[in-house]
Amino acid sequence: MRNKKISLKKSIIISFILFFIPLSLPGQSYSIDYYGIVSTEIDANMSKMTSDLYYTQLSEINNFSVSDKRTTPSLTERPDASSFSDGKLSFFTFITKDSSSDKWITTYYVVDKNKNEEHSKKKTYDSFYKILMEPKDVLKNTIKQLIENDTSATSITASIQNPVSSGNAKIASTEELSGTWGGEENINKIVIMRGGRGFVIFNNGASMNITVELSGSDDNKMVVITQKANSNASFYPELNRTAALSAAVSAKPIKWTLALTDNNTLKGRKDTLLPDGDSYKEGSVNVIWTRLN
Repeated sequence: MRNKKISLKKSIIISFILFFIPLSLPGQSYSIDYYGIVSTEIDANMSKMTSDLYYTQLSEINNFSVSDKRTTPSLTERPDASSFSDGKLSFFTFITKDSSSDKWITTYYVVDKNKNEEHSKKKTYDSFYKILMEPKDVLKNTIKQLIENDTSATSITASIQNPVSSGNAKIASTEELSGTWGGEENINKIVIMRGGRGFVIFNNGASMNITVELSGSDDNKMVVITQKANSNASFYPELNRTAALSAAVSAKPIKWTLALTDNNTLKGRKDTLLPDGDSYKEGSVNVIWTRLN
């Protein structure tokens, strides 16, 4: 009996030591900006606990230099790519509840602004408790896969967060965008006029006024197009009508963040509302616009 107690005590001590041994990734060192978690389905205390947990675990990986970029315990939408630093990797996590079960879904994102790449990995947990109790070496391995672009374990999407690339066309004024554009499935056409104004005509007949602005440096110029009209259920044709009517009451303006890749093509992301079962959620989709005339 005494020997069993000693063995048990040794096992506990060994487990304790292993838990606190700093983690490391072999080879290159990495500078990582940590932006926290994005979630609208957990309360403030749980958000802070989870966000702090990821930050602590990241900081314990030996060859990671981690900067805390959090401004709130939990974001309601993904961080703005324009705030990401050149020469650093940006890390954040989406946490959502599966609408058809009690499971929780965590999606890890690593964005490499220099390479204009975003890499993600999604994991499903039977309960939120399982997220908090997952061993920290799992996060290390996940980050390693994302950084090394292990396509067998990650879903890789280039140019979602920051559509700018070295091959983009130069643009000095929104006047250069004047004309009619198209490309989105549920949109008939987008008309951009002089003076940074325009409108969007949906296939369902709805019309949305927009503003058109340029943002960023001369070498990293973005076209930011923002809904100016009051929200309308018809602006969300992807949603069922009941969800769209509910969403229109308090929805944020739809926004496009695009880059002119050549004189007749705009590529980037659209921040809007996406279907979530019979409801909706905030999200982003890739879009490509082409000039019609």
